[in-house]
Amino acid sequence: MPRTLPTIAAAFERDFEELFDQLLIGPWRRPASESEPAMVLELRNAYEVRLCTGAFKPSEVEVVVSERQLAVRAKQGISFWERLVDFSTPVQTERVTARWADRILTVVLPKKNKRPRTARK
Repeated sequence: MPRTLPTIAAAFERDFEELFDQLLIGPWRRPASESEPAMVLELRNAYEVRLCTGAFKPSEVEVVVSERQLAVRAKQGISFWERLVDFSTPVQTERVTARWADRILTVVLPKKNKRPRTARK
């Protein structure tokens, strides 16, 4: 089949729309847990986790901590968001603190102290 200007233009338009969908629309369709930024800092005595929670309000966010994992979940209507962060060093779950400012949730998780070694006699 000979390639005419209309068939070339139609193929170009189809390819351009596909590229547009992949580059621009695709990231917006990802779940919030993949598209919202997060920062995990390992400090000497604690971990500090900063999460952008998007349009969720503090009352819609749940924070669950275990010795080696932080789970942050939010639900608004049918929108669900979840972020899991694993830690190599256990944390003191009873001393975890959180604060909220400008859609950023900051969670500070103090590390468990290692037991001091006793000197051998």
